[in-house]
Amino acid sequence: MKPLRSPLSILIVTQALLCLLETYLVSKISFIGKVGIAIVHREYSLLRSGWKTFLLLFSIQVVIIIIQSIIEKKSPKRLATIVSAAILLLGVIGLYVTFQDFLHTYTHRLLKERFHAAFYLFWLSWTGTCLYFIVLLNKRKPETFPLDPNMPI
Repeated sequence: MKPLRSPLSILIVTQALLCLLETYLVSKISFIGKVGIAIVHREYSLLRSGWKTFLLLFSIQVVIIIIQSIIEKKSPKRLATIVSAAILLLGVIGLYVTFQDFLHTYTHRLLKERFHAAFYLFWLSWTGTCLYFIVLLNKRKPETFPLDPNMPI
């Protein structure tokens, strides 16, 4: 069996490990948060199951990786950089909105710091994936056009 040494494989394994850490941090939700999810906010019951939380977080990261790798392979360098930058901007906006929500929503403040850290780490992982592709694109050779043998020099 061949070892995982390609940069994309390393990125996926890194995202899986970060999602494991995020899942662990989500599981450290406060007692009040657990009760609130069980009784009032049942739409967040997915967060009570570790494996479901991991699958949700990891699948989002994998979808981002797949989208960016397909665009990186099939699009010109400039378009791929623009798409990666747009997805990066979405991640930064998500981080900001999450921070504001945890800061200003009383019930979310009750969930405690470890729970908050899980979602901050999620958004930072998202931006890390985008930065990976932006750096990768900058290392990619520029597109060259084949020379026409009939063209005068």
